[in-house]
Amino acid sequence: MTDFIRGKTQHKDISEKLEDQEIVSTKRITPKRVKNEDKDKKVNKKQKTSNQLAPIINEEGNGIADSDEDDDNDNDENNKVSAEEEKDRNLFASAYNSLKGKKKAKLVSKIDKLTPSQLKEYMNEPTTQLNKKEEADAKKLLPFLKKNIPKSACRLLKKDLHTGMVVLATFEQVTEMDITISLPFGLKGYVKFNEISDSFTEWMKETLKREDENEKSTNFRKMKIISDQVRKMFYKGQMLKCAIVGLTDHHTIEGLHCTLRAELVNVGSSIDTFSEDMTIHGCIESIQDKGYIVSFGSKDYSGFLEFSNTCYYYPDQTSDDQNQLYIGQPIESLIKSIDKSTKTFKLTISHPLVSRSTIKNSETITMESIKAGMLVETKVLRVLSNGLHLGFLDFFSGDIFILHSQNPIENYKENQGVKARILFVDQVHKRIGLSTLNHVLGFKPYPFGTTKPGQYVESGKLTIERIEPLEMIVTTESTVVQSNPMKAPLLLRGYIHIEELESGVNDLTKASNQFKKTEPLEKRCRVKHLDHLDGMVTYTARTRELEKKFYSYNDLSCGMVVQGVIRYVRADSLEVELATSIHGVVARHHMADTTITDPLEFFKVGATVKVRIINVEPDKKRLQLTLKKSLIYSEYPIITDKNTTPIGTISHGIITKTTRFLVFVSFYNNSFGVVEAQNLSNSKIESVQKQFPVGRTVLAKTLFSESSKSQPGLPLTLVIDDDDFNSQSQSNSNKKSNNNNNNNNNNSNNKKEKKKVENKKVEEEKVEEEEEEEEKEKEKENKEEKKQEQQKEEKKPSTKNKKIETKSKKVNKK
Repeated sequence: MTDFIRGKTQHKDISEKLEDQEIVSTKRITPKRVKNEDKDKKVNKKQKTSNQLAPIINEEGNGIADSDEDDDNDNDENNKVSAEEEKDRNLFASAYNSLKGKKKAKLVSKIDKLTPSQLKEYMNEPTTQLNKKEEADAKKLLPFLKKNIPKSACRLLKKDLHTGMVVLATFEQVTEMDITISLPFGLKGYVKFNEISDSFTEWMKETLKREDENEKSTNFRKMKIISDQVRKMFYKGQMLKCAIVGLTDHHTIEGLHCTLRAELVNVGSSIDTFSEDMTIHGCIESIQDKGYIVSFGSKDYSGFLEFSNTCYYYPDQTSDDQNQLYIGQPIESLIKSIDKSTKTFKLTISHPLVSRSTIKNSETITMESIKAGMLVETKVLRVLSNGLHLGFLDFFSGDIFILHSQNPIENYKENQGVKARILFVDQVHKRIGLSTLNHVLGFKPYPFGTTKPGQYVESGKLTIERIEPLEMIVTTESTVVQSNPMKAPLLLRGYIHIEELESGVNDLTKASNQFKKTEPLEKRCRVKHLDHLDGMVTYTARTRELEKKFYSYNDLSCGMVVQGVIRYVRADSLEVELATSIHGVVARHHMADTTITDPLEFFKVGATVKVRIINVEPDKKRLQLTLKKSLIYSEYPIITDKNTTPIGTISHGIITKTTRFLVFVSFYNNSFGVVEAQNLSNSKIESVQKQFPVGRTVLAKTLFSESSKSQPGLPLTLVIDDDDFNSQSQSNSNKKSNNNNNNNNNNSNNKKEKKKVENKKVEEEKVEEEEEEEEKEKEKENKEEKKQEQQKEEKKPSTKNKKIETKSKKVNKK
């Protein structure tokens, strides 16, 4: 297993050893299928009752034996049978009878095509009798039947995965070692190059043998040839079917080791389990005169794909041009016709046809042949709190988790028809997961727009949609431009784990003072990862993640001078780490301005060095660096593109190739130029290759040439006069002055704006002071009025008392 794990141990071995077998392993993993005994141990006790349901089924399909002794035994056993087992038995009998009815109808429809001997057998034997295989398939259906409605929708977790399990995945990227794929619910998988297909493994062996014969070939050249070939076979967000092989430690992230080999993806399938208009997973085995031979991992049947049926392979392809396929390339194709005499499928890879292929008939579908990626018509059996429970293909049932529901759960009703695509089939735990997301149904990449890893999302831009104890679902407006501007803007869903929030709580549902549903998230976040299968963005709000200068290869550009740490020293190159998961390579001729014979003595692992970026390819995660001081401290402008470089530009470059009359000089971003012999020097040159060795840094000037437009390289000269330097310095000074003027103008404008802002603030403060004074005066007046009213009130009761006293005196006198 360690030979196929891209982890720390293997990464170290590959760096230390320079053998081809370590770089591109051609060994093969044969995953062990889960035995029925192991499955039974893991299955719930309630599901074990399916193994006990083995009654002798008679020709009428009643599920009860005819002998009296068996009846007595059954009566004795029925007393011990629980209510759950009785339900299973009745359900199994009904499913069994319906299967026999389907078989009878199927035979009757083909009665005209039967031979006399077959017709005689049909008349003598009952048509509803199932053979042993069909009866075994019927029993396997029992745990998947629509009997028990779950309380909540199932979600695929890492602990639920097992060897041989087939799941739907999407292609993410290709590294120099393997393929990274997205699995359902945020899981990540890795596919080694020798697990793409058997045909591609053979192609790799032939390529390595051919490169071994070349003396100038290096290990990096071999890795580059193979990885570039893999990149031609996949596109970003491509839907794939893969099988789980085992767990793997991919650097610091625990992932899953997967395979795309057809023999493991199509395990359990045969020529009888496929019909016309169904999709099938295969790979290109060979190229013929009129098309491609497609292998499905079995010697019993194969496929043929004509060149004319390769049109519209890509989802966004609008032209009817034929597409080129490569040896070992995995494809998802549609069966147009089946020739059972030659056991050959006629195929097409047109994306509109493949994506709309729907399984409507359950006659050919068994528990072994039902696979992830199938598009089925379902009915809603129950609306759950976190998803939907669906029934499809007469006997099967599955769940849609809330994250894979295109519409809100509240919009669905029972018995409503829904089209869904199968995400996974769990044969051990007897569960099926489905999805109704638009990009999954369309079998195409999810449109993320301009969203990229490393982007910042300011506080308040994310809206909380759902809060779970350990995670939070958020939404924001998508950057995808809609064709109809009158429609409501699209929403981009995101996911934040509790550890990425740094909230200081163990349960997000109990932190109502910090997070509330439908309210903005008052935290600054950063895009951590794009999940192409789930169509979601993984965010992080950790402080150390926000403070990272370089988060991904997209943050780097040619010409940048940065610091890094040497991680590996090899005889032909150095590996420098600029940040976490960001590594660059320093080729031997870029290690210094002089020739270094033994890099192992000159450089030490762990040393901090200053480097300059020569070339960066974010999609391929390739980064070329230089340690030459002549390039790091060069004050001349850099050349990155032939079309944008003006004539007369002077820049530093490196000689990468020489011939008898030509010298090739490389610059930044894979741009280069050609110097002819007459432009190398004013003096006589005896030998171009000796006087201009590979790896030397030279100062070159661009020239004008009418033929340069059609040539890929820039015309250069190494003969530079003082006037050229003066003009270069003047242009640079003009640029600096223009920049300074622009900066001064910007500064003056900024000062004016600041003054305006300050004046506004002063005026606002004056207005506020006046309003405060007015309020104070009003308060004083109110206080005086209140005092006067109180005095009047005090006087009034005194006069009343006097009157009362006079009255009392008069009474006394009387």
